[in-house]
Amino acid sequence: MKKFLALLLAALMVFAFAACTEESTDVSSTSSAAGVSSEAPTSSEEAASEAESSEAPSEEPSEAPSEEPSEDTSSEDEDVLEAPALINKFVSIGAVSTADRATGTNALPLTGVDVEPAYGAMILYTAEYGVLDAEELAEFAVVAFAYDHEYFGYVKTAFYEVGEAEEISADEDGFVLAIHSSQETFIPRARDIKDGTTVFPHGLHLYTGVDYEVDKAAAAPAIDGTFDEAEWEAYYIDHIDAENEAWSFAQFEKDDYYATADYYVTYDDTYLYLCVVVQSPYHYCPITQESAGDMWQYECIQVKYSSKSPAGDYISEHFDRVIDKTADNEKVVISCGFAVNENGDTCYYGTTDSKVACSRDDGEQITVYEVAFPFSELGVTPEKGMELGLAFSVNSTNESDISKNVWKNITARNGGGIIGRNDYAKIPVITLN
Repeated sequence: MKKFLALLLAALMVFAFAACTEESTDVSSTSSAAGVSSEAPTSSEEAASEAESSEAPSEEPSEAPSEEPSEDTSSEDEDVLEAPALINKFVSIGAVSTADRATGTNALPLTGVDVEPAYGAMILYTAEYGVLDAEELAEFAVVAFAYDHEYFGYVKTAFYEVGEAEEISADEDGFVLAIHSSQETFIPRARDIKDGTTVFPHGLHLYTGVDYEVDKAAAAPAIDGTFDEAEWEAYYIDHIDAENEAWSFAQFEKDDYYATADYYVTYDDTYLYLCVVVQSPYHYCPITQESAGDMWQYECIQVKYSSKSPAGDYISEHFDRVIDKTADNEKVVISCGFAVNENGDTCYYGTTDSKVACSRDDGEQITVYEVAFPFSELGVTPEKGMELGLAFSVNSTNESDISKNVWKNITARNGGGIIGRNDYAKIPVITLN
């Protein structure tokens, strides 16, 4: 009996030992799968299996969720701020060229005009926006510009490094650029603008001093090339000379601004009338009607007129004739020119339905240009309050200038939408009375 009990006890001990060994093996296996393996997985499938196992939820009941928000441990890269998109406006530094682009090395591209400061922005501010304070400008470099009639363009008047500008607003005849600190390419470019170097804001009708109102004609003036003061005096607009802030003599030699002009504009139900009387000791225009397109090289007037306001949305979108011919193709802006040649013949291009007559009096040193533009050519019916565009340049390149490859053209401020860049946003706005 004792021998039997001893055998039974021995069997029970073997069973207990085996059970204990099995439990220990299961715990070890579970711990290895849930933790980091000390051995590299032998295949990609094993690696995927291991990662999947490590992310599997525990079968144990979880604790009640905390009412306090957990700390955000997400990567900061997920919240990277992006700069606003560029608009189709920019500021170029130096002489304006048809090669200028917002992507050029002489350009300061813009992300907005008169909008609130934002990360990565490059914003142009006018006086209309009001005052920018230190808090708004804390992350911005700021450069201020004002028009300088000595240089016939906008020049830099102040530069503030990032965070230095405490309070600033644009000059009434200028603008301010705010450049975010993240724009590391453009801050040095603005900082390095030299004194007296002019800059040009592309696509913006910033200056309204060239705009004017047009009175309706009591009687249509005769388009005969002879200036009759009694016909035109009621429709006088302005006198053009180097002292007039609305006009540019930038292509002339300093203090040798020999050409001046007076101009008159009126309208009736059929035509928009323009008369330009130029006073100049020179007149050289060796063209014929067949070569009228070449008159820009000589003495003439070049004209652009628009069925849309140059300060409006359409021209703002399609201002740049160099890279966008939409306004021309849709005949919103019409470009033409008028001259009197060496034989006294009137020559013109760009319009087929206009009435034109030009004359030159060498004794009086006066050239008269009279034009009647039909509203039908613009596709509009004139009415009071309508805003249109009308610009002209006085081309004064004489024979001596041509031999030196020099061009002398008088334009409305900032180009007037004519010559070189042909920025249509610079065409004067005319309002029909």
